[in-house]
Amino acid sequence: MDALTFREHPELRKPILVTAFLGWNDAAESATNAVRYLRRLPNTEPVADIDPEQFFVFTEQRPQIRLTSGRQREILWPTIDFTYSRLQTADIDLVVGLAAEPQLKWKHFADTVLTLARDLGVSELVTLGALLSDTPHTRPVPLTGIASDSERALALGFQPSNYEGPTGIVGVLNDACRRAGLPFVSLWANCPHYIGGIHNPRATQALLHKLNEIYSLGLRLDDLDARAQRYEVEVTNAIKDNPDVQEYVGRLEAAAEANETPPPAAELRSSDILEEIDRLLKRNEADDDPPSGTPPLEGG
Repeated sequence: MDALTFREHPELRKPILVTAFLGWNDAAESATNAVRYLRRLPNTEPVADIDPEQFFVFTEQRPQIRLTSGRQREILWPTIDFTYSRLQTADIDLVVGLAAEPQLKWKHFADTVLTLARDLGVSELVTLGALLSDTPHTRPVPLTGIASDSERALALGFQPSNYEGPTGIVGVLNDACRRAGLPFVSLWANCPHYIGGIHNPRATQALLHKLNEIYSLGLRLDDLDARAQRYEVEVTNAIKDNPDVQEYVGRLEAAAEANETPPPAAELRSSDILEEIDRLLKRNEADDDPPSGTPPLEGG
């Protein structure tokens, strides 16, 4: 059974495919919130779905029950769906994919995504990710990235990475693109570990601004910029009465300015201070950020 189902085959202008996955690749849901933002652009329509049956363990990624207007019970399965947006501000179009990281058959999943990319004429795949790191919330969000071509990576300002170790579905997709000869770019935002339990609009903002810059999308991100500024103020206010956290953030700031290795903070990671910061910030988060999971389309 073919896992990929197209709703339509639109004619698109040099589209790029932007993907993000909830889970291991998505600290503070920064990457998936960037994709959710793109899915709310005007002129956005659904284009394809991948059947979750082959790729999820439903005792880990459980389906949900919803009551319909007629009080009937309806099962909502985990979604792997793609939309497309015809951009009025650029000479390219967007295809956007959003899902939780699958648990099964990663090679088959990656091949299925590449089939979708080929059928839609995708010119480049973009994977978005986010990780927790020793970076202060008061400084610009550090972005790292890789690209399929070393010259392109250099032009984008990416430094060569020496990382070796575990990877997620983002790394598997990038490798599948390399083997298939499809150009790819992978962008990662670094999020402060001491506020990793809540959404991070500054990291989402940084990813979208870089995407906007690379592909000249012409997106207006004023609303997201305002949310990111408010987030920084709220975090600063949340820690202002805690000298331990303030002192540690000051050390992170000094290390960032000197381009040095950040100081260790094992004692901070294990303290109740972080839970208190989370509680303070979650008071305002519900009104600012979309819920977890795949939202309905808006503006289409």
